[in-house]
Amino acid sequence: MAAKFVAIMACLLALTQVNGLQVNSDGKIKLQVVTTSGCGDTVSFIRDQLAGAYELYKDFLDVEFVPWGRSTWDGVGQIQCQFLAADCWANRLHRCALNILKDDQEAQVKYMTCEFRAPFPSFVGGSYACAQESNINLIELDHCVSNNHDELDRQAQLAAAEPMRLINFVPAIVFNDSIDLALHEAARFRLASMICFALAEYPASGITSCQI
Repeated sequence: MAAKFVAIMACLLALTQVNGLQVNSDGKIKLQVVTTSGCGDTVSFIRDQLAGAYELYKDFLDVEFVPWGRSTWDGVGQIQCQFLAADCWANRLHRCALNILKDDQEAQVKYMTCEFRAPFPSFVGGSYACAQESNINLIELDHCVSNNHDELDRQAQLAAAEPMRLINFVPAIVFNDSIDLALHEAARFRLASMICFALAEYPASGITSCQI
């Protein structure tokens, strides 16, 4: 029994470690998430991990979405996406909407949470419903969506390249611009805990108590 207790305590101690996750000098943790609209694992991460963690720690997070995933593009012809045409269209919509909302992180997170919540308006329904809910100008949005193969697509392709090469999973989760597979894997299942323990090491956060 004693040995079992020691093993459990050792396991719990290991779980409290954040594998080097730290707060940046600006008091924030940067969180980059490479997404693709048709991906069930992305749905699970945004719904079960990111949404809640953001509500708890939004003042300490710098969140960046990269709606690209496993898409491929030679810079000239059509973009090819993992979940075919609906995935490409919805990813383009996400890029356009996020760009329009670029000065409002909370609106960006709310928008992406909407898109990855059933009934998955853009991927399944080809709808601008989440954009409308986010008070985005639909004429401006439609113009952007209809004029793809531009700098927005190039930026997303470039931003996703290394995370996808090294992590090879969607969503690819990167902290503080440093690709770390262990942090990515941990974030898929206990993002809020990881952030909390990192903030607890940063006195200015005022956070002193975390749960696994």
